[in-house]
Amino acid sequence: MSKEKKLLLFSALFMILYTVFQMFYVYYFSKQYILLNTIGFILGILGSIVFIYYSVSKVDLSKRRLSIFLISILFIVLNVISGIISLFAYKNIEKKDLRELPKLDIMKNYKWYIYILVLVVYFVIAFTDIINNLISNKYQYYLLNIFVIVFLVFVFRKDLKRDFKLFIKYFKEYNLVLLKMYGLSLITLVALSLLIRFITGIDNATNQVVLNSLFKQNPLLLSFLAIIYAPITEEIIFRGVFRKLINNKWIFIFVSGFLFGLAHVIDDFQSVKELLYIFVYGSLGCYLAATYYKTNNMFTNICFHFLQNTFAITVMYLLSIFNI
Repeated sequence: MSKEKKLLLFSALFMILYTVFQMFYVYYFSKQYILLNTIGFILGILGSIVFIYYSVSKVDLSKRRLSIFLISILFIVLNVISGIISLFAYKNIEKKDLRELPKLDIMKNYKWYIYILVLVVYFVIAFTDIINNLISNKYQYYLLNIFVIVFLVFVFRKDLKRDFKLFIKYFKEYNLVLLKMYGLSLITLVALSLLIRFITGIDNATNQVVLNSLFKQNPLLLSFLAIIYAPITEEIIFRGVFRKLINNKWIFIFVSGFLFGLAHVIDDFQSVKELLYIFVYGSLGCYLAATYYKTNNMFTNICFHFLQNTFAITVMYLLSIFNI
């Protein structure tokens, strides 16, 4: 048995022990979230069965890298230790039939001050009350969001056209990059969130509380904003525009990441302690920026952001279905 198969086996066995203990504790002591924990229990066992099969059979792991990665992400959500162990196995599995990503130039179709103007327009609309005070009904709000998307897509139309063609052509290679970065970002976000909760006693940033409230009022609107609007607009602004203005790798990653984190916290934070959540959102922004620096393909980032927000919205729907 190879080292990678041993790691998968250990990850699966640890997950089984963890889920059995967790279900025993929930049923006999906690008595809370039984249905949700049962779903997690079933998913954890199914993932463990797949890993055990991969470990004891003659299956070629290099042909199962994607499924191993996806199950590892699931394990991170259910039990961080098992997920990290299986990710080590995933990392060491030999890659086969993968092409090098195309080396793309940064397309500067306009003068630098045009991109500055795009930033100003976006931030005025998104983060000030100037426009909001002029909106009298929800239909005007919808039209405003549509205008923002159309405006940004028009400015970046040449970038998006080129990037889409290459993203389809190198679909497997691009997705392996974004899935790897997504997995690393998820581990970082979970660790930072737990650390901030331990330090401050604050369960969620006000931004998340506001989103939860909006979801209860209008789940379809929030789903649109999170799954369609945010991945397109925020990636064009925080990655696309800033990459055209900043050439240095690390300056770009940290400036893009910090401003991304600041934008998700500064607008509605309630206490100074809450500002620590800038590190949570900022770390996600840094991973997104690093992904864009590596690929220079806007659709890789849009899909990364889409995956992150779709997971969050799915959790909200599950919690609402089970009245948790």
